[in-house]
Amino acid sequence: MQIETKEVGAVHQKYNRWIILAISLVIIAIAFVLLYNYVPHFRSQFESLTPTFYYFLFAGFVFSLIDGAIGMSYGVTSTTFSLSMGIPPASASTAVHLSEILSNGIAGVMHYRMGNVNTKLFKRLVIAGMAGSALGAFLLSSLDAYAHYTRPIISVYTLILGAVILNKALKINAKKGRSKKKITNIRSLGFFGGFIDAVGGGGWGSIVLSSLIAGGRNALFSLGAVKLSRFFVAFMSSLTFLTMLKGLHWDAIGGLILGSAIASPIGAKVANRISAKTIMTSVGIIVILVSLRTIIKFLLSLY
Repeated sequence: MQIETKEVGAVHQKYNRWIILAISLVIIAIAFVLLYNYVPHFRSQFESLTPTFYYFLFAGFVFSLIDGAIGMSYGVTSTTFSLSMGIPPASASTAVHLSEILSNGIAGVMHYRMGNVNTKLFKRLVIAGMAGSALGAFLLSSLDAYAHYTRPIISVYTLILGAVILNKALKINAKKGRSKKKITNIRSLGFFGGFIDAVGGGGWGSIVLSSLIAGGRNALFSLGAVKLSRFFVAFMSSLTFLTMLKGLHWDAIGGLILGSAIASPIGAKVANRISAKTIMTSVGIIVILVSLRTIIKFLLSLY
């Protein structure tokens, strides 16, 4: 009887995976049609695809797989890569958040269906997070004309996040004590996380999820709430960027969106095949080195 139950469960899991894949493909197709028909810049860029599109297509695919394996770092890796390719910070953040809408929407719905979302925690996070992301996107968009100066500042931020990721990798097998007192100032955390995420192009998971778990919150329920709220935070910052910015790099944006969307349904499988510690160590080192390169390049240009 137990064997039959396990077999039925395996069939259901396989069936659910195919449903998720089918839904993902349909959403991708709808998103493409809407962008192609209603966003002139996207349509013109698509009709004359540049090598940049393919670079970001591959990058979005790889970064999304990494995020699926370790549950973080998509924003910081995508932003670091975008800055190294000469994309202004505001456009880089726009590309990252637009591409995150689909993947986090799928992940959030799945967590909600599996009962992994603490609704009270979600409500506190999402409103404050959206407000913070809107303010952060507004500020970064206002400084778009000074991209030469904001780029190294954002690189300092990605450098710090790279160090955080590397530090987590080194402590991944270490025994940690759990905080006895739960973190309660959720709205302030959400606002700060949303603001920094929009300005720096990433960090919602690194800042908010890490703080919740370190503050004694249940890891699974925190992950579900953070993933679901991430959809709304990414949507709000993307809407602000699209409203304020002109001359966006649609080749980079389109590449990241398509690459991450293709990788999203299979990202979870990567987690079971590659050591999370190995991936986090590699990502941390690469992000640190690329961020340092951008900072040093800026400093040398001053002389």
